[in-house]
Amino acid sequence: MRVLVGLVLIMFSFNSLCQGLERVIVEKFYTASDLDTISELHTFPLSRNSITYRVYLDLKPGYSLQAVYGSPGHDLKIKTSTFFFNHSEHGDVIPNVIPYRTLTKNTVMLDSWLSVGASGEDSYALLLKDDDTLETVKHTKFLLSKKNGNILFEKDGLKVSGKVPRPTFFNIDSAALVFGNKSNKKEFSTNNGGWFCLGGAKGLDSLGTNKILIGQFTTDGDFSFELNVQLGTPTIGVSEKYVAVNPVASDFTHPGLIYESRKNKSKKNKK
Repeated sequence: MRVLVGLVLIMFSFNSLCQGLERVIVEKFYTASDLDTISELHTFPLSRNSITYRVYLDLKPGYSLQAVYGSPGHDLKIKTSTFFFNHSEHGDVIPNVIPYRTLTKNTVMLDSWLSVGASGEDSYALLLKDDDTLETVKHTKFLLSKKNGNILFEKDGLKVSGKVPRPTFFNIDSAALVFGNKSNKKEFSTNNGGWFCLGGAKGLDSLGTNKILIGQFTTDGDFSFELNVQLGTPTIGVSEKYVAVNPVASDFTHPGLIYESRKNKSKKNKK
């Protein structure tokens, strides 16, 4: 019995040391102003005070993102109480097909999409605080600019870096249209699919960090998610799974996999 308990403790200690997911970072990338909302026509316009959220996984060195997924008992959910903003002219479901030159147009940079590290064609996503400010997208019509009082004039959270990881969908082609450029919907969910990166995705080596963007979501409502992710480890052929709820077998959990941001907190009626 003592030997068995000892082995269990050793395994627990080993698993704790080997967990590659350090943090889930939700960055409030941008807040839309009146000028942003009235200066262009959309099928479904950008709403005033919409917040653009970027969700990053911060991994230990040597780890990679393999998949963001849903499975039976482990639903993958990304929701808003209103709707996700999708740029009706130049937006898309993934950023890899949005050309850099297009990011200069009005509010394309606020489009909602799914990612495994990219923020545009040939562009990696960076936290604004990690942006070296050496290059920025200059927006037309003074949108998202210094004249609008916003930081994207000086830091835009992207770095042109040649080929960047591209997501591959499995069993979510229809569900992911929530982020299509003609969509006006408020919920993405699956319990039998997700998006993955062939060979695994890692952060930019030049930064010395391993932060990977998994999606950008713009909404004027309450934003929330429950995520499940699979990571590749430094050991070839060995992976780690992290689930939001109901861990089984060798699953790990992490508090950052569940998130809720309430913009409009309702007050309870006093009797």
